[in-house]
Amino acid sequence: MAACDDRPNLVERTVLKLGEPKNQARLLQVAWRISLLMMVLGFIIIIRTISPYV
Repeated sequence: MAACDDRPNLVERTVLKLGEPKNQARLLQVAWRISLLMMVLGFIIIIRTISPYV
């Protein structure tokens, strides 16, 4: 029978690290920047398809 190991595996450690408030704030900042970039790119695509002169 395998020995019981009390140490959390890599996935559990990652989930615990992401649960810390500092890391959650960093993830929120990254998600906000990505969504802002996607919005700007969407506006550029819309403007380029609507405007015949650009």
